[in-house]
Amino acid sequence: MGLRAITAATLAVGALGCGSDAASGCGPIRREALDSEYLVHVIDVDAPVEYASYPPTSGPHQPSPPVSGVVDAPIPRPIQVGILERGDVLIQHRPDLDADALEALRSLAATGVVIAPAPDLPDPVVATAWVHKRTCAEVDVDALQAFVDERLGKGVDH
Repeated sequence: MGLRAITAATLAVGALGCGSDAASGCGPIRREALDSEYLVHVIDVDAPVEYASYPPTSGPHQPSPPVSGVVDAPIPRPIQVGILERGDVLIQHRPDLDADALEALRSLAATGVVIAPAPDLPDPVVATAWVHKRTCAEVDVDALQAFVDERLGKGVDH
C-alpha cells in the first residue's frame, strides 16, 4: 500500500472517531419544510388529517395541555404536532425495542421531552421538534440528547 493510500485510510478512520453521524446510531438533524396548514387547529384527533411527513414536524394540530415524560400509548398526530408547536421535543420508538434500549430511551424523558411508542415508524427511533427530525437505527442517547439540547424550546415562534 502506498503512502497516499495509507494517509487516506488514516484520515477516513479518524473522521469516524470525531463524532460524525457515521459513527452514531442516528442520522443528522434535518430541517423539514413548514407544512402550509400549520395554523389549522384540529378539534377531533381521530379525524383523518394529511401531513407532509411522518412523523409530522408541523401541520394541523390540536393545542392541548402540556404532555411530558414517558407515555405508554401512541399519540395521535394532531397532538404530536401540538407538542412540537409549544417547543417541546417528541421522541417516538417502535414498541418492539428491547428492555435495555427502552430504559435508555426513557432516561431522556424530562419536562418538555416526551417519549412515546409509535408502531408504524419508518425507523426504530425518531425524534421530532418543530420542523426538525432525527431518525435513529438504534437508541443513541448522546445523539438524541444533542437533538433535545439543540431543539428544546424552539417551537412555532423560533
